[in-house]
Amino acid sequence: MGLWVADGEKGLIREADGAFARIGPPAYALCAGGGRVYCACAGLCQCRDGRTGKPLFDFPLPPGVCALCLFGGMVCALSTEADCVAACDPATGQMLYSAPAGAYPRDLCPCGRLLAVAGGAAGEVLLMDEGLRLTARHRVPGAARAVRMLPRGLYVLCAAGEEEPASRLIRISPRGVSEEVYSDPRPPTVLCALPDGRCLAGCRESVALLRPDGRLLGRERCAYPARLRPCRRGVMMCDSWQGTVRLFSGGLMYRGGEPLDALLL
Repeated sequence: MGLWVADGEKGLIREADGAFARIGPPAYALCAGGGRVYCACAGLCQCRDGRTGKPLFDFPLPPGVCALCLFGGMVCALSTEADCVAACDPATGQMLYSAPAGAYPRDLCPCGRLLAVAGGAAGEVLLMDEGLRLTARHRVPGAARAVRMLPRGLYVLCAAGEEEPASRLIRISPRGVSEEVYSDPRPPTVLCALPDGRCLAGCRESVALLRPDGRLLGRERCAYPARLRPCRRGVMMCDSWQGTVRLFSGGLMYRGGEPLDALLL
């Protein structure tokens, strides 16, 4: 079924039979489930058939959505402009719940039966249940940029300071104990959990492959990693500055305008 790219400049891009075609307006985030692809555009979400790309329906979203995920049978959208997370019915697009999500929140991910939200400038990670009710709040030493769940705990990529925004990777144990496992002198961008328990930490100009204890295993150059997403061929890196989607330690998959997210179905 090919590659889908949310390109903030060129539009929603779909690859089929080796050819790329623009099928929607500028797009900012993607998620997929139940044979459908959900794409966040300006103020709305497009639902499309994952096999054919055919549009099924649109539904409204808060402005400035930067991330989408499926959680609790819902499509969850994180807005950096409205500082909120919204949960919608994937079959109809009806908004079911909405909740505050910090100050300029930047990322969200399922965490078992909870939803983890990187609360951005608030310097915190929020854990919410399936009704988007707050169940826990964890402070981190800097603006929370990305969050992912791994077998050894919740990992948070945050900025170390305002004047010199270096990256710090914080692990929060199931008991709520926090420890720094990795640092980088460059500003943080994105985080990716791998099925084998390793992770990829994206910072400006590079992506680091790390063991669960933070030990560096390898590094790949990337001007600005906007999204890292596992796929059947490896891990896709969306470089929004270079306008490319390629594989970590692999080949080029797409070249366009400003790729911010990608799915390989």
